[in-house]
Amino acid sequence: MKALPSFPGRQGFLLFMIRSLAKQPAFTLVELLTVVTIIATLSTLGLAATRGVTEKTKTSQCLNDLRQVGVAVQLYVGDNSGRFPNTSHQGVAASWTNTLADFLRTNFLGRCCSVPKHRSKLTYAWNDALADAQGFGVTSPSFRSPSSTMVVTELATNLIGEHFHFSGTRGGASRITPNQFRGEVNVTCHGSSANYLFADGHVETLSWIEVQSRLTQPNSSFLVP
Repeated sequence: MKALPSFPGRQGFLLFMIRSLAKQPAFTLVELLTVVTIIATLSTLGLAATRGVTEKTKTSQCLNDLRQVGVAVQLYVGDNSGRFPNTSHQGVAASWTNTLADFLRTNFLGRCCSVPKHRSKLTYAWNDALADAQGFGVTSPSFRSPSSTMVVTELATNLIGEHFHFSGTRGGASRITPNQFRGEVNVTCHGSSANYLFADGHVETLSWIEVQSRLTQPNSSFLVP
């Protein structure tokens, strides 16, 4: 029995088709259009698949960066009697990246690879509701649910800074609306989602729909410890 020709992969398949058609007396218009259509379709599918893999890689890298921050926060809290880093423009002013510098890896940039043209030096920002009126970080016992309180997430692309201003919003962080939240957070940094670090050290990729649900829950602890 004559062996069937082998054509591994998409390119091999197309080459086999072209060679087979070339043995015919001439291409017909239908045959030519069929080959062109197949090539265009496979190319589109290939580009879409490549784009999807690239986005997943960026999301994963961002999650790893936030996990590193989570580890640094836990180490800092352990060394400072359970107190979280300070957050303020006045008095105790200090960027959380400087405060956590001894616990972050030396090549930590504080920038998400999905927004390389972001105007801010840091594209991750700190939840300023985790500090008191003087800017001193809250203590671990004050958290009602550490696993549901956000610490760091992705800064809106039109802003510059290293922390959010939820506590200064009218009504305070406990009454911030989804629209106010979206004004400060890049809620669709990764497609329809963004990455979030929580007070217990774990990270999540949350859709904007899920975040709105958490914000509007009665007595929500998403922003306020």
